[in-house]
Amino acid sequence: MAAPTFDSRSLFFAWSTYRTDYDTYAKWYDDEHIPQVMDVPGMVGAQRFLLADTKPLPGVRALDFGHLAIYEMEGSAQPFREEVKRKLISGEMVLPDFMNRPFQALFLDAVSEPFLSDAFAEAENLDDRHLFFAWSRHTGDDATFAKWYDEEHIPQIMSAPGMLRAQRFEVSDVKPLPGVETPDLGHLAIYEIAGDLEGFRAEVKRQLISGEMVLPDFMIPPFAAMFLKPVSPFFLASR
Repeated sequence: MAAPTFDSRSLFFAWSTYRTDYDTYAKWYDDEHIPQVMDVPGMVGAQRFLLADTKPLPGVRALDFGHLAIYEMEGSAQPFREEVKRKLISGEMVLPDFMNRPFQALFLDAVSEPFLSDAFAEAENLDDRHLFFAWSRHTGDDATFAKWYDEEHIPQIMSAPGMLRAQRFEVSDVKPLPGVETPDLGHLAIYEIAGDLEGFRAEVKRQLISGEMVLPDFMIPPFAAMFLKPVSPFFLASR
């Protein structure tokens, strides 16, 4: 089965920390929590991640919000939000006592087309995809920023080893779920990499140090970033 693609991609990020052993937490997430929302209209799939051991890139602010579950949807995330809210209020969905409150969460909408490598077209699944998140802010107009990102910056990074897909996102207009904190991090570029992150990091670092990759003056440093490794398969919804 090929890796899923989207006409209109939206994401829900749910970060959490916990007060139990990891195996108990992972079993609850994979066997109970994720299956509860996999039949929501528009759901494509979900996957869990932890921070990778990969050393941060020079000059970035490395973020750590704990464990991350990513839910991927076709179209608006509004039906997902309404169903999760309904299940929480009705008691159909119960969050265990070992979950620390409050959670950090974000709804995100794609604001660029996806950049796909040849390797993405050949991928049978996304189970081993690793992620690099790059958050940023900029001065000036959005059109200049988007043109640089899509025509210069992402194409440079697509040459890095293991690249599968890259895409840009902004915080969605979908209202946050009740009781969660929503980190204010700005624009997000997501880079999906097959397997080990070290080759990707080394190539991006090389381009930066050599001057081959130049960050424009309208970019506001420091940038916030995360390297993430998968700790579950990609759970594919029935579509």
